[in-house]
Amino acid sequence: MGGALDSMSFSQFIEKQTMTSAELPLVHTTEYVHFPSIQKNHTLAASACSVFNEPLLYLFYGRPSYRVPGKTAPTKDVGLYPICFVFKPGTVWKKAKRLYPFDTGASQYGLYEPAIKRTEALTKYSIAAVIESARKISKCFFDTDERYLSNDPITGLVFPPTEDEAEAYYNLITGGGDPDCDDRCSAVEIQIAEDLDVRANIMAVALPTCFLDDPALLDAVVNQWHAVPLTYDADKGMRPLEFHGTIRHLVRQYYRLSGVL
Repeated sequence: MGGALDSMSFSQFIEKQTMTSAELPLVHTTEYVHFPSIQKNHTLAASACSVFNEPLLYLFYGRPSYRVPGKTAPTKDVGLYPICFVFKPGTVWKKAKRLYPFDTGASQYGLYEPAIKRTEALTKYSIAAVIESARKISKCFFDTDERYLSNDPITGLVFPPTEDEAEAYYNLITGGGDPDCDDRCSAVEIQIAEDLDVRANIMAVALPTCFLDDPALLDAVVNQWHAVPLTYDADKGMRPLEFHGTIRHLVRQYYRLSGVL
């Protein structure tokens, strides 16, 4: 007899999917104010997470989707402007503790309702924290990495009743969340429960052009980390949130030029 017991979990659904042909890098976005500490210790530090009640470091698969919360006012303090670390494919996954097909923080603010209830987001949408999971999500719901990076889901997907969790996620990423829900609803999130040494893992850093006027910073990025600087003009008096689109453009362009896409 058919019934609830026959339903397929989201994790089971993803497990049976095929993968994209290549692996995208992982990315981590933060404010420049944290850079001196990162530069000194060559480390991105895990910090207290109120959602999971433990120190965590958050990264996204391919797409720099994180926005620093509350930074909507214009400022002349360039220390509040965003920077983004792009990690070499295959270097960070062994440290991954959890993987979700969306930003978990936003899920707990109810931004994915009515498609996915906040009370069910963390329990029903946890997936094996391996690169194959991310590549399968990209292929299944977006077909190509270009479309995943653009948050452009495949249109017209149909799911049988047994795949209700997959259908709910598809409804979410095609507009079924709160009106304030942004593209983080479809950005694959990876959690690491330890500090991350950037020296062996980094491939590029997106940051304001003026920061490279600091010889020590330039030395750290180019000579010690062997990373490619991806720079943008950080005009003063702008809202830090305005530069996240610029960073996404820089990172996507870098993917294309370096052969990632």
